[in-house]
Amino acid sequence: MKKNNPHTPIMIREALQTEPKVYARYEFGKEKMESLMGLDEKAIESKVTELVKTEI
Repeated sequence: MKKNNPHTPIMIREALQTEPKVYARYEFGKEKMESLMGLDEKAIESKVTELVKTEI
């Protein structure tokens, strides 16, 4: 993901026994979280794209 989006700030943290999640932060302190549990690579990419295109 970071390789394909060099100008987008992406932080990845690895942890054991933790539900995989993605967070998006928007203007004015708005934040949205989506679970990635059980998703394959393509579905994760779709979730991230959806968050990027979301207008809040």
